[in-house]
Amino acid sequence: MPRPFHLVLLSLGLAVAGAAWAQQGTPPTAPTTKHLHAIDPQQQIERLTKQLQLTPDQQAKILPILQQRDQQLEALRSDSSLKPADRRAKAMSIVQSSNQQIDALLTEPQRTKAKAMREKAMERREEKRGQQAPASSSSSGGHP
Repeated sequence: MPRPFHLVLLSLGLAVAGAAWAQQGTPPTAPTTKHLHAIDPQQQIERLTKQLQLTPDQQAKILPILQQRDQQLEALRSDSSLKPADRRAKAMSIVQSSNQQIDALLTEPQRTKAKAMREKAMERREEKRGQQAPASSSSSGGHP
């Protein structure tokens, strides 16, 4: 049960960007396919502004949080000394921390909408992951 929980936390962190991206119908690019790297913080703040109607003050406070998260995840992604499970756990911690900081700057209606966006994106990722698993196992498994 801990592994799905970790995936949920990581998904929640990336959900805001993923949800906005998916709702716009934009196909994912290489950065969104990597588990430990989100899209550009400037693009994220633009999407969050549109989705959550952020005020200029909120934008000014949230952008540095997104930039810090991006830097931390990039450093983590390039750290080959960590085991995959440790890397996932640390990434989830980074994402969860930044989401808490962002949520503290949002109004209650914005928090509610952000949470719904994260959950929806998480569901889409889980569905996509479920669709990819059988395809990859059938192509790599072969016949006995």
